Amino acid sequence: MGLLDKIKQDAKKSGQNKGKFFFVREGEKKRIRFLSDMEDGFEVVFHDSYEANINVPCQEIFGRECQYCEEDGLRTRTQYAWSVWDYEANEVKLFMFPMNNCSPLGAIAAMYETYGTLLDRDYVISVQGKQQSKTYSVVPMDKNKFRNEKAKALSKQKFLDILDKAYPDEHAGKYSDDEDEEEVKPKKKNKKPVNDDEEKELPFVDPDEEEVDYSEMTPKELFKLCKERDIEALPKKTEKYYINLLKEYDKAQDDWGDEDEEEDEDDDWE
Repeated sequence: MGLLDKIKQDAKKSGQNKGKFFFVREGEKKRIRFLSDMEDGFEVVFHDSYEANINVPCQEIFGRECQYCEEDGLRTRTQYAWSVWDYEANEVKLFMFPMNNCSPLGAIAAMYETYGTLLDRDYVISVQGKQQSKTYSVVPMDKNKFRNEKAKALSKQKFLDILDKAYPDEHAGKYSDDEDEEEVKPKKKNKKPVNDDEEKELPFVDPDEEEVDYSEMTPKELFKLCKERDIEALPKKTEKYYINLLKEYDKAQDDWGDEDEEEDEDDDWE
């Protein structure tokens, strides 16, 4: 099957699914019979945006996580649906509309309050105007018994199946996946200055070495080395200050070492 054939097939399916809903064109009159009463209708939350080409039911009604509930820029509105018998189409349709000035629901609700039910008579629905100037007319017929026993109200599951097919989530995963699948760029290793408050490992100093090059150490490292050797030293002094203390310490250690060697020689002599 070619791409064009697939597109035509999808368009046909979409038309068939939308065809399960009751619509009236401008200038038309259609006669219907409610198969479910006012309190037995279904309530559906829709998310829509003209700019983003989005018009879908909240996915939570199908037991799925809804990516649109927290999305900015989308309008959220409620629609209400009932099963009706469409005499012209000779089949059960879904009568679904939002409650606003361009909807027949206000008149339908008034009829229900007047008669106490929607099931005891037919209604003729007509519409004039388009878009925001659209107005519906709802004319109740005389009370009579509905004799079509095969016409039954749709179950909630059947309603949800039709709703899901008629208004598929064509943007599924667009908002959540785009954020999760952002390209992870490797972070550059910034050369940050040494913080005086951070611990820095001191170079190993072998006490047996004859000479230590203190000039390669920072004042802080020199100060810590003084502390390790129990040398009394003031903090935050110059490099030269600490080097002098350390050299004096080294010299003293050398002197002590010479004295120890002399004592050992004396012992050997004895």
